[in-house]
Amino acid sequence: MARTQKWNDKGSNSEPRYFTHNGFPDQAPNHIKKGGFGKGNWGKNGDELEDLITDGEIPPVFKKERRSSNHSQNEEKFHEVQLNSVNE
Repeated sequence: MARTQKWNDKGSNSEPRYFTHNGFPDQAPNHIKKGGFGKGNWGKNGDELEDLITDGEIPPVFKKERRSSNHSQNEEKFHEVQLNSVNE
């Protein structure tokens, strides 16, 4: 058989994917800088809500803060268990 080895076979020694394209390494050459968020990169819809909440212009979306698992009742239980284990 003639030509059993392909001339255009890239194999494991091939160049990185975007080696011959312009741009930063390991970044797609068709990457857009602003991610499609408009002229001047004003951001996507809803980004302004975080700013309004931090400024206090609108109330937070979640009214209750997340309760930690070590609230006072659990702390008392753990304290009693630790005292009992130390005394024994």
